Amino acid sequence: MLRCVDACVERIIRQPESYPVVHRGTRMALVRRFPFLILYRISGQNLTVIAVFHAKRDPKIWQAR
Repeated sequence: MLRCVDACVERIIRQPESYPVVHRGTRMALVRRFPFLILYRISGQNLTVIAVFHAKRDPKIWQAR
């Protein structure tokens, strides 16, 4: 699983704006082969991961972060 998460982060780093905005500037990328998503924000040259989140969890939980 960690390899898939790392690969997803690498894809985000290469093309950070290619993933959809899902809430107030927070973008979401799906981890391949696992039911997890990575939520992140772009601020200038910085990329901040907000959460690595199981897809079945209530989205209101991460929106509070």
